Amino acid sequence: MKSLGVRLLVTLSALLIVGFGLTIAALDFSFRGLAERSRREVLDANVDALIAGADFDRSGRLVPAEQLPEPRLNTPGSGLVAMIRPRHGTESWRSPSAVGLALKVEDDVRPGERRARRLTTPDGTRFLVYSLGVAWETTRGKSREYVFTAAESLEPYYGQLNRFRAELLAGFVVFTAVLLAAVVVSLRHLLRPLRRIEAEIAEIEGGRRERLSEDWPRELEGVAHNLNALLRVEHDRLARYRNTVGNLAHSLKTPLSVLRGALGADAAIDRTLVATELDRMQDIVRHQLDRAAAATPLPGMVALPVAPALSELAAALGKVHAGRSLALHVDAAPELAYPLARGDLLEIAGNLADNACKWARREVRIAARAWPEAEWRRPGLVLSVADDGPGIPPDERARVRDRGVKLDERVPGQGLGLAMVDELVKSYGGRFELGASALGGLEATVYLPGA
Repeated sequence: MKSLGVRLLVTLSALLIVGFGLTIAALDFSFRGLAERSRREVLDANVDALIAGADFDRSGRLVPAEQLPEPRLNTPGSGLVAMIRPRHGTESWRSPSAVGLALKVEDDVRPGERRARRLTTPDGTRFLVYSLGVAWETTRGKSREYVFTAAESLEPYYGQLNRFRAELLAGFVVFTAVLLAAVVVSLRHLLRPLRRIEAEIAEIEGGRRERLSEDWPRELEGVAHNLNALLRVEHDRLARYRNTVGNLAHSLKTPLSVLRGALGADAAIDRTLVATELDRMQDIVRHQLDRAAAATPLPGMVALPVAPALSELAAALGKVHAGRSLALHVDAAPELAYPLARGDLLEIAGNLADNACKWARREVRIAARAWPEAEWRRPGLVLSVADDGPGIPPDERARVRDRGVKLDERVPGQGLGLAMVDELVKSYGGRFELGASALGGLEATVYLPGA
């Protein structure tokens, strides 16, 4: 049973059957109890009416009044009978309705005692029998004990009970069928987004779609967003590998041509030239592999605490530039975290902070803060590095991010740091900006998006 809809339908059906079964049992119990109490009350009323009108006849027997309290007591086969008998003797009176009825009641009921029980006649007719013991005082001042009994056939009751059960069961079946049909229609409507996301994933697998659409119910919005993020990351990763392979092939053409020309020359091989070109090829391969291995934020990546990593970086740079007495300050909340590789954070912040330390006069500030947006469930990250150095003219800020560009050859370095930061930040879908610092120098700011 792999279908979610079938599982829901079977579960709801089982719950409905159990629930309605318990409801039917409770209603049946209540109906039987109410019907039995009402019949006991009827029999009790008949017994009280018999006692109220009873008296001794000329032969000394205790009999009821000529006008019986219930007309059915005068009708044979009516199902309602009454009897009077001495407690320790045989019946002294039986109602006309008991003619031909083989119902014997010989309960020993003491005066003041009331007793009800079920009896079955030889022909299988079930009766509810109600007896009351009475101490009857005669005209001579003596007391005699009698038992007044009223009995009613339970066959009409059982017939009514069976009809009630049949109607209840039929109503339950109809109601359950209607309710299950409504549940099926509702499930088809509720599960439509799941069928839609399944169809879109099949289209992605078939190459007919690049990503999932955006309009989803709130419960599936996070799933669709994470799948799209995963697809984007994998797409970017594949594109980056393809570009890396292309760049590597293109970059190696020149040194390979030089080596081929050196090998094809008649003169002796210039070992210095070969070594230079091999070193150049090694640098090219290392650089392209580093670019290909640059991490990207994957859905589910554990968030990295930012403050400890920046503090560790500041401490290391303080030792490197110890001779210049620079003041390095880190401003980041202890709870601030962002899902990126620790090496990438140190690469980004390290290049920016190292450049700032090279140009700063006395102070460098490294700051990080959360970057919230309304459509993001997880905030982004803003990382900035500011110094009090000479800064960079606005018209030169775009150029210095190119590989190998240096504005001042007197400062050590290869001019690769800002270019590497720019490439790494773009791999995370972020942006990198250069501007004026409040300290008077340059401020480099990195914006990494949330999700």
